[in-house]
Amino acid sequence: MMQDQISLAEFVLQEAREKCFEIEVKAFKQFEKEKKQIVEKEKSNIQEEINNKFKKKAQQERIKHSALVNGARMRLMNARNQALTKIFSDSQYQIYKMIRQDEKFYEELLKNLIVQGLIKLFEHEVVVRCLHRDIRHVRNVIDDAISEFQDILRNELNGLEFEVKIEIDEEKCLDERTLIDNSIKSVQDYSLQESASEVISKTENDKKCFGGILMTNKDGLIVCKNTLDVRTEQTFQDSLPIIRSTLFGK
Repeated sequence: MMQDQISLAEFVLQEAREKCFEIEVKAFKQFEKEKKQIVEKEKSNIQEEINNKFKKKAQQERIKHSALVNGARMRLMNARNQALTKIFSDSQYQIYKMIRQDEKFYEELLKNLIVQGLIKLFEHEVVVRCLHRDIRHVRNVIDDAISEFQDILRNELNGLEFEVKIEIDEEKCLDERTLIDNSIKSVQDYSLQESASEVISKTENDKKCFGGILMTNKDGLIVCKNTLDVRTEQTFQDSLPIIRSTLFGK
């Protein structure tokens, strides 16, 4: 009987050991599984953090590169604008010198400007405004301008006779704008701030100029701006594609 009790006790103890081992094995496997999950999760988090850092670094590099490219483009655009405005300044001053030095040339130019204005206005009574110093020049060419205008109409409009009278408004002369000789300056020394004075704004181009004329009909409602400021600006804008192509290529 005692032997049976001992055998039973040993059996129960053995069962307990086996159950304990089974629980231990199961716990170890669960631990390994959870440890692996934690390690994988941490590895994923670390990899994601590394990827985010690389992405952020790459984005910063792209932003830096874009800023450098845009800065270079802006410097190139400013340099080109500087060169173009320098050309415009020099061309204006060359015309300014010619009209001040050669009265015959200037009077021929004024006559042509008046003829163009007469064609545009096509009015019987026309008022001309000019610089005070140019009044005598305009007066010298009025008759020739009218005659040339009438000849053009006869030739182009089947002998049309068109009477026109031109009056010089000596009470409202245009304000004179003195130009500066920038030809001695290099492009690098010529600033874009200086160029602001080279172009008359549209609100001012019927008030001041360095030469030329402004023509209106009798009541002043129809205006033809033929000042040298307006004409040089218009010619320069029309020529910009050719100038850009010549200087900078296509």
